[in-house]
Amino acid sequence: MTEKRIVVGHGRVRKSSRARTLVVCAVIAGVALVCGLFLLNRDDFRQVDPSTVLNQVRSGRVFTAKIIDAERRIEIITVDKKRFHAYWSEAEDRSSDLVDELTKARLPGGYSVEVPISHR
Repeated sequence: MTEKRIVVGHGRVRKSSRARTLVVCAVIAGVALVCGLFLLNRDDFRQVDPSTVLNQVRSGRVFTAKIIDAERRIEIITVDKKRFHAYWSEAEDRSSDLVDELTKARLPGGYSVEVPISHR
């Protein structure tokens, strides 16, 4: 005697299982992407020479600037939202010259100087 089994909705179960798997994989990929973007410190500033930064400041094209004294680095954002940074060597102390230039330029967004705090 042969037994007959009736299977109802078998195709639907397989499709919903695949859809669920795809959704879970997409969510995991999205979470991994977001975590990766937060963990990787992306630098949107394009590196240029310090003279290029000074020319931008003197020509009035800079909206805001930040001098990071510990890194000997200046970051600028131009009025057209372009971002640049430049480094100067330890031998040439440009921070005071840069502050003078930024003060003269009267940037619309202002400027800031980050100076490291010495711990005694």
